[in-house]
Amino acid sequence: MARRRNKTPTRTQTVVTLLIMFGGLLLMTWAFTDPWRDAQNFTWVECEVMSAKTQRGGRNSSVPWYVAVETRDCGTVVYRVGTSQDNVEGVAAQFEPGPYEFKFGAVSQRRAQGGTLLGHAADAKDFRRLPTEENRAVSDVQ
Repeated sequence: MARRRNKTPTRTQTVVTLLIMFGGLLLMTWAFTDPWRDAQNFTWVECEVMSAKTQRGGRNSSVPWYVAVETRDCGTVVYRVGTSQDNVEGVAAQFEPGPYEFKFGAVSQRRAQGGTLLGHAADAKDFRRLPTEENRAVSDVQ
């Protein structure tokens, strides 16, 4: 029986292996810093709300209940702040069709514009209803 000799990897194999490891490390860093990057550069973004519905997160999610808000120009917006099984229906009921402003972090701003690689929903930290044209006309008359 012939003995196998241990082969040392070639320079090309070593370089390819290192490039794959470095690329994987960059990808993992990008994925795990997403919440940190989204906690920076908060800005109010105007979106036209069409509907809102309650959603239940998965078994291991950090926020088991949240509100998924469908908008005309910002895609799906997720609102999780302070939601629980007891109050999620009331929070969803606050959303009526019309203009709103959502407070987004840096990553969620790109998600609202459709510039996301994986198609995730934008995560709103706060929201406020904007006056509609009808409401402005009524307040001007009074």
